[in-house]
Amino acid sequence: MKSLSIALFLGLVLGSASVLISQERPHGPEFRAAGDALMCQCGCGATISNCSMDRCHSAEPIREEIWERLQNGESITGIVDVFKERYGLIILSAPPASGFHLTAWLVPLFALILGAFATRHVLRSWTRQSAPAVAATPITSMDRARIERELKDLS
Repeated sequence: MKSLSIALFLGLVLGSASVLISQERPHGPEFRAAGDALMCQCGCGATISNCSMDRCHSAEPIREEIWERLQNGESITGIVDVFKERYGLIILSAPPASGFHLTAWLVPLFALILGAFATRHVLRSWTRQSAPAVAATPITSMDRARIERELKDLS
């Protein structure tokens, strides 16, 4: 009985150690950087590092290839370039900051600046407008007497 409990304990310890080793493998900073630079192709909209689909047909093979390439000493940019050549620009999580793709970085900035100036212009025009002057009509003595009578009746 004692040998059975020792065997179970050793099995649990060794099993949990193998799980920890397998979980530690893909979470290094280089792996994370390469995985964050690439989009999962399953349609989930997440990066390779963040795809949470169990046994994803896209992320799992790419993760394995990234791991193997990192073990062979390839750089992160080299790994990303290999996948960019294979899949095209669709696999990149961010557009390249060169050529026509630079517009994807600049247009939101210009839109933000243009929106700020438009808002400033509208707010200034609203504050500069003065309320139209209302012409005061004089109260006749008959109206004044009626108002005073009504006020006296209220109190």
